[in-house]
Amino acid sequence: MKRFFARLLCFLLFIGFLSGQTTINLGNSKISGSVAGLTSTNPHISGLSLGISFDLEITATSGTTPILTVAKHNDGIGVVGGAHNLELDNLNNSNAADDESLVFTVKNVTGLSVGQSLRISGIGVRSGSSTTTKQYAIVDGTTAIGSGSFTTSTFAISVPNLASVKITGTGPATPPSNSGFIINQLLLTVAQDNGTGGGGGGGGVTNSAAKVTNSGIDASNHPFISFDSVAGESYEIQCSTDLVSWTPMATLSGTGGSVTYTDEFTHAPSVPRKFHRALTVQTPNGNLADTTLSLTQTWLQEPNGFSRTAVVRVPSGVGPHPVVILLHGNGGSGNAASTFVTALDPYVNNAIRVAPNGYLFGAAQSWNVDGETSKAPDVAFLRDLIALLKTYDNVDAGKISIFGISNGSGLTNRLLIELDGAAFQNAGCQVSQMLTKMYHDNAFWFNATGNNNYDQTIVPAKRRRIINLNGTADTTVPYTGGSNRIGTFMHSQESIYRFAQAMGENGPQLADSAGIPGNGTNGYSPLFVKYTYLSGQVIHYKLIGGTHGLQVTGSSIDYADEAKKIVADFFFP
Repeated sequence: MKRFFARLLCFLLFIGFLSGQTTINLGNSKISGSVAGLTSTNPHISGLSLGISFDLEITATSGTTPILTVAKHNDGIGVVGGAHNLELDNLNNSNAADDESLVFTVKNVTGLSVGQSLRISGIGVRSGSSTTTKQYAIVDGTTAIGSGSFTTSTFAISVPNLASVKITGTGPATPPSNSGFIINQLLLTVAQDNGTGGGGGGGGVTNSAAKVTNSGIDASNHPFISFDSVAGESYEIQCSTDLVSWTPMATLSGTGGSVTYTDEFTHAPSVPRKFHRALTVQTPNGNLADTTLSLTQTWLQEPNGFSRTAVVRVPSGVGPHPVVILLHGNGGSGNAASTFVTALDPYVNNAIRVAPNGYLFGAAQSWNVDGETSKAPDVAFLRDLIALLKTYDNVDAGKISIFGISNGSGLTNRLLIELDGAAFQNAGCQVSQMLTKMYHDNAFWFNATGNNNYDQTIVPAKRRRIINLNGTADTTVPYTGGSNRIGTFMHSQESIYRFAQAMGENGPQLADSAGIPGNGTNGYSPLFVKYTYLSGQVIHYKLIGGTHGLQVTGSSIDYADEAKKIVADFFFP
């Protein structure tokens, strides 16, 4: 059974005035202003669909120039565990009293149902201090109901019927030099008991914030978050610059222990500042079994709607299982996915295999990349299909791979460019590189409406692992680039290099002579030549004399079958 959290609160408004002159505003990712000896009795947080509301008071006392800022880092980079989090830091570190200056009071809680409680939790640290005595206190009215050390533990309390709960940061009388008392991630959520939540083994119905246990800037000046995970759960990492809109960055698999996400593409200081959170991927649909999934789309060729299908094969065992999505080539007819679902067998039999069908318009079933007869919105179809797959308990959303051959490879290239970083982790492209429309003038191109104009620039999601295989004797999609009835293609080696650059490669494109030939003992046969970027994150295989089917005239070696194993080993090292 999945861990079931209930509905998160969202900040609709966080505005108050201090001494009639300073505004507290969470919308710009910062709380600033002189707060010496003053209390904010407003912001008021309310407006939830369940009618839950409460007041939050922030008090800061003492000191000559205390400043409250969201995030504990002076460079302004912050990390949050939910859209409703506060990260507050008293930056006036010189006075002992400032270590006691942050007080949070939650009161006037209304609207909670039976079995629900307002959960208040947080993480605190004391920078530059080894003292661990009485770092916080929790008070109900005048009664102390909890205390402890921020340097050794988090605090958490559920408030079902209390009129007021106060969380006060306290510190020793004489703090060390340059010390600051910090409360990170004051987390306010509505919790509901599993017994009354009704989620069962299908998980919850809304995303829940994972419990962030640590955050900061690592030795390379990259922000990171660590959070508790549950084995079998998956977690979507999201990024924001304003704590309002969030961009999916990655999906990680739960281990049953602490999981750390590092944003290696952000450096401190960062402008605009970035915030990160981890959301539990919810799975209300139980376990996925052998089936045919269906999604309905409407577009110009199908104005009344059309059922898009995908054949699914699930291995034995409870899972969660990794997933391989298999995209067939152009020219098939009928239910091409029914046979293509085995395209990488027997090398991926321990994964869930999903084979979607391209759109059959006229005589050829194809994917819409450029010049195909189909104009179906295939990027949206794959986006929705992946989202559907993630709603099942036995799907490991942190281990999703996409593999395409020929026209399916063309679509895979497009998905690498257009889908967000949380959608999938690995991609395999066989006998089709990028179109020149997809990359030119030092930029990647697409169209936000999903058509084939490729007239808007886009920055592809990072952190993906990519493998590409092409044959030098391919007359359908020429290895060195050129045109066919579908479109004009880049040189295979430049295509993979541009993806490597998008993933973070800073060096030049490898020369053709820099490839490493196979010798039968280094993992691949002679005639395969390997080009590697980013320590194996992005790889290209050139098959000398290979056709569009990865066959070599006069050779007895089944290079197409060897390519299957190469791809499978890349997906599941």
